[in-house]
Amino acid sequence: MTQKLQALSPFIDSEKDPYELFFISKVNPQLEIVTKIFNNPWMLISMIMLISTPLLWWLAQSIGKPLKNLQKSANAVALGNFQVNADLEKESTIELRQVGQSFNRMTLALNELLTHQQKLLSSISHELRTPLTRLQLSLALLRRKFGETSEINRIQKETLLLEKMINDLLLLARHQLNSHRERDIFPIKFLWKDILEDAKFEAEQKNLNLSINIQNKLEQLYINGNKSLLTSAIENIVRNALKYTKSSIEVTINIKDNFLFIALDDDGEGLPETEYEKIFQPFYRVDEARTRETGGTGLGLAIVHNVVHEHQGAVWASKSYLGGLKVTIKLPLWMNK
Repeated sequence: MTQKLQALSPFIDSEKDPYELFFISKVNPQLEIVTKIFNNPWMLISMIMLISTPLLWWLAQSIGKPLKNLQKSANAVALGNFQVNADLEKESTIELRQVGQSFNRMTLALNELLTHQQKLLSSISHELRTPLTRLQLSLALLRRKFGETSEINRIQKETLLLEKMINDLLLLARHQLNSHRERDIFPIKFLWKDILEDAKFEAEQKNLNLSINIQNKLEQLYINGNKSLLTSAIENIVRNALKYTKSSIEVTINIKDNFLFIALDDDGEGLPETEYEKIFQPFYRVDEARTRETGGTGLGLAIVHNVVHEHQGAVWASKSYLGGLKVTIKLPLWMNK
């Protein structure tokens, strides 16, 4: 094997004296490899990547796994699951464990707040229904003693309206509390299937023309939400259309840009354009006389608005091409990514 030498110079280099001093030594094989690596940038980069890749992979796992766990817990809270995830406070860096502890404390606080509000709502429901029940019993005694009179009938009508208003108000409060707690992923056709079948029957009984236009190939599409609340909201606008139309109702259901659109047109009296946004406010009445005639409380569309917005959707009113009112509900589809 050939022995390699290296010369280092000059140590002495004098212009006056014609001599130089060199240092000659044997070449260390390991030093030769290191020199080649540093003299070749691509080889140097390759060596750095080879050495750093396992370290970077370990670092990415140690940071990425806890972050994915935190994301999973955040999504669960968004869907109404307020369970503490103990894994957020384990096997991670100090900073991420602290974030996990803060997240779990927030989850506990939210759960306690909602539980307290539910208890309060239950107490309010009892306190409101108790005097109402007494009033209804008193009316029954008055009717037995004095028979049917216009005064008693008027009190009975107002009592029933008050009872419906209390029920709607409590329903609105429950929607606001529980909209995130019970959610499922289900086919969107279940939102309207039973409702439209009942609407067809009612329209026939009232000699109304009900037209239903549903876009094809909706069977494979899904939505993430509270089925009971969403169907209740859709049923509300269908009932309103049946209540206020003159002769014709049109239901249109289609998909656009990963959103579900459900629109109801009627040929009723309609509303002034200035009232379109106001009708979704609680207790708002466009016409007091018409509201009392139809038995409305002014909370129906407010409940619809609350339910739809809790599902990251939108609802609005506009003028219908039939001449009456058009109400449209927009809901995001479930995208399984």
